[in-house]
Amino acid sequence: MKYPLHTQSNPVSGDAAKKLLEVIDTGGAMVNDQMLALAKRLSARRRQAQKHG
Repeated sequence: MKYPLHTQSNPVSGDAAKKLLEVIDTGGAMVNDQMLALAKRLSARRRQAQKHG
């Protein structure tokens, strides 16, 4: 998988920071629609690859 080299992390603040801290404290995970779509695409590719050997 290729990753762009020009990515940069941005600081988290406000409500997003509070939600992130809550998730970290509970041991959970934050998932948005883009991440769910990526996971579905990856699992579909793996299923397709297993079908075709």
